[in-house]
Formats: sequence, C-alpha cells, structure tokens
Amino acid sequence: MRYLISARVRPGKRAELLTALEDGSFGAGFPYGDLGAVLRRGRVDASGAIRWVEVCYCRESYGVAMEEELPYLEAYLTDIVVADARSPARCEGYPACNDCDCTRKVRFEGKPLVEHLRRTVAESGEVSGAGRPTRWLGWRGRVTPEEAGRNRASGRNPE
Repeated sequence: MRYLISARVRPGKRAELLTALEDGSFGAGFPYGDLGAVLRRGRVDASGAIRWVEVCYCRESYGVAMEEELPYLEAYLTDIVVADARSPARCEGYPACNDCDCTRKVRFEGKPLVEHLRRTVAESGEVSGAGRPTRWLGWRGRVTPEEAGRNRASGRNPE
C-alpha cells in the first residue's frame, strides 16, 4: 500500500534529524529499504508540516499501517498522520505496489525537507516538548480495527 504521510519535527530535534539524514544514519537497522531517502523526498509546507509518500506492507502483515517504520519516524517526528493514498480495494498490494505508479501525480507544496532543516536548524527558540501521538486516517475514514484501537487509546480519533 502507498500512504500519504504528514508529520512535524519534534521540538528540539531539528539538528539531530538533519545530521541523521545527511550522514545516512536515519533509519539505520530498518530491513526494508532506506527510510532516510524516502523522508528526504518530503516537502515542508508553510505550516511546518512535512508531507511525503511511503510504500509499506505492514497493514497486510500486522493490521496496522507503518508498524515497522514508526519507531524510526517517531524518534524525530510528531503529529504523524497516515492516510491511504488510494482506496485499498483498488490496490494490488505486495509486491505490485512497489512498482505501481498510482502516486506519480502526487506533488506536495513546500520546500525540500533537508533545505528547510538547514535553514531552520540555526534559528534559536526551539522548545522541547513531547509532541502528539500518531493518528491513522485510512481511506475516507475507514481504518483497520487495530488502527482504530490505537487512535482511541491515544485520544487521536480521525477528525
């Protein structure tokens, strides 16, 4: 499945994230590709939200999208929102999704993530904070029972 992901950098983590993306250590140990390369393609909009497309098969295996990626992302990002890029009924899933071009027309507004981080990392005034938990949106609000349970447990029901 392909997902439209949005997130924000955790307060106080910009410099660490920039270093991890530049030195290649972001996602070290993740067995299914280069998470850093995918995140580096993200764009940062005027509100500070990072948006990118992620290919993931966790929902097919665990019932929860991005299950294996989240520990790597949540170390640096908060306010993560996971939405299906298209109807799951029209997605062939693994392995067809890997080479599918269903998101080829998706273009996010904003600056490239690394460029944004380089510009803002020198700015002062970052305040540390815990951030907010991940939220699953699914396709038009339809999520798996596992994702719905996690949304309820965190108090982050789809809006």
